[in-house]
Amino acid sequence: MSDPNTDTRTPLPFLDEAAQQELAVLLDETHPQIVVAAIQSAEDDDAALFFVICTQLKGEPIGDAIATDIGKIFAMLPFDRQVSVGEKVTTTEIVDAERATQVWDEQLAKIKETHQNTTFLGEGAANLAKLLSYMDITEQDRLLEALAVRRPRIVGNVSDRLFTFEDLSALGDDAIKTILQVLDKPTMALALHNAPTAIRDRFFENMSASQSEAIEAESEQLTFEQTQLAETARQSIISLVRNFAAKGLLKME
Repeated sequence: MSDPNTDTRTPLPFLDEAAQQELAVLLDETHPQIVVAAIQSAEDDDAALFFVICTQLKGEPIGDAIATDIGKIFAMLPFDRQVSVGEKVTTTEIVDAERATQVWDEQLAKIKETHQNTTFLGEGAANLAKLLSYMDITEQDRLLEALAVRRPRIVGNVSDRLFTFEDLSALGDDAIKTILQVLDKPTMALALHNAPTAIRDRFFENMSASQSEAIEAESEQLTFEQTQLAETARQSIISLVRNFAAKGLLKME
């Protein structure tokens, strides 16, 4: 009697290197949201079979890439669709080779058709951030506060795109000096740890010699565990800048 834990998968004859390469290239050239839209138009049985086939390819370079990409596509499906397709996956253990070939060909055709007939306009958060960039920061915050009620998850993503840590290098001297007046040494040392040279220069050139030496010394003494909090320190500075700008305490160029 065979061991149920033994991998007894039989390679599907139609999944030669050329067939795998075709899907790999298609997934590489097609935005994931478009692939998701193509999968959404398939029946649960067909979608489940396609996902299972793709996971069977794991083990070779091309197959690993396909399995990884298709796993990410599954994770992007709406939750209720993940449940319905996932249920079908649990019962998809044996399949007729002719049906497997048909589903494979149909799904590739759907992805290609959707790719040809769909225009991807960019990520929603990025698009909204571009629009908000033309607004006064007070109006930005007002709109984001209203959106937070309806789409709380997207608001943080939009805020992150509106003003990034790298944007600090474009702040004027007065704005940098205002920030330095309220930030403590540990926060500055963490935030500037391995920061881009342009940002480090903007801060250090607005500090006194004693301040810069103290920050440098603090940064050199950071433990590995402390350096893992650098991103948190940077986010706190970004929040500070936006809050000060909204209150008119500094000007964002």
